[in-house]
Amino acid sequence: MIEQVKGTRNIHSDEAQVYLFIFNTFLNTFNSSGYEYTELPIIEHKELFTKSIGESSEIVTKQMYEFKDKGDRELVLRPEGTASVVRFHNEFYKNDSKKYSYFGKMYRYENPQKNRYREFHQAGAEIIGTIDIFSDLQIIQSSIRFLNTLGIKADLHINSIGTVDDRSKYVSELLDYLIANKENLSKDSQDKLENNTLRVLDSNNSEDKDVINKAPSILGYLNDDSLNNYLQIKKELDSLGIEYIEDSNLVRGLDYYNDLTFEFKVNGLAVGGGGRYDKLSQILKLGNSEGIGVAFGVDRLMSLINNDAGKKTKISLIGSTVETINEISSELTKNNINHILPVRISKENTQYKYAVNNKSDIVINCNERTIKLINSKETFPYNIDTLRDLI
Repeated sequence: MIEQVKGTRNIHSDEAQVYLFIFNTFLNTFNSSGYEYTELPIIEHKELFTKSIGESSEIVTKQMYEFKDKGDRELVLRPEGTASVVRFHNEFYKNDSKKYSYFGKMYRYENPQKNRYREFHQAGAEIIGTIDIFSDLQIIQSSIRFLNTLGIKADLHINSIGTVDDRSKYVSELLDYLIANKENLSKDSQDKLENNTLRVLDSNNSEDKDVINKAPSILGYLNDDSLNNYLQIKKELDSLGIEYIEDSNLVRGLDYYNDLTFEFKVNGLAVGGGGRYDKLSQILKLGNSEGIGVAFGVDRLMSLINNDAGKKTKISLIGSTVETINEISSELTKNNINHILPVRISKENTQYKYAVNNKSDIVINCNERTIKLINSKETFPYNIDTLRDLI
């Protein structure tokens, strides 16, 4: 028997309804704020991510799905969206400042666990070009509106990780501290000490908590410009009435970030996050565009939303002949009322069971010309005005 590939998921029925609710809410929120929706290729050149994410990062060394095509080109299934958007921007709009949104599948060979998959869905937004603190604030504001519309209350965590030079000095001090406390770290964090030092701060392992809480803060290593920028962001967030939590351990998992980083957390788990990446275009040798972005884990968002979210009234038609069904179907279509037809003409009770299994709210019996509410079992004579009132 051919089974589903490990780490993937089928999104169907109620889950699909929630998925589409998130998709439509995301598009409406960000498009209304001037972000242009962009469909990006799932397949990219491997070099795009080895340069952007970092060759020593866990994503590149352990998690990327990579292969050679028939032209002997080294390709990957994209593990994240920002680098692809930056590549697209510099290829077509290098001299402009633009806003982008995207929504799609990403791939990482991770250990599958609850709401974490190898094929996962990500929604993201980027502002690329010549940007400033106003760009940072509007990304955060749009993200909050998106989550609020979904009905998700998330805590905003913020930090500044400064420049590459700031981080280099900090990592050196942090590494000395962690090595001195190595025996108190989990095996996973010990393995990350040399090549992914900052990632130790992201650990959710209870064994690491005490060491992480006492670690030196990166804020003490920021240059004057980065520190002043961070203080200004906090001031503006305060003036906007946006609550936030300062989190000096928030470093994000990708090497291209600088200065502002942020995450949205629900019950301690991140559902989204992002930050500035002013040097990413230069790292990729594509140009000098600056950028800030945010990305949300759609699969985790789905786990936080009730299955009824975004649900619309489902109407099913049943009947014994094509003619009787088509008559009412035609009338509903003319009145822009969506409805579900039976798979085939069969016994009415079979069609009714199909409608119930399809989670319909209303069944119209085209023979009897009646409207039946599935939950309350109430029945009404069919006419279009009555149906509109019930919808």
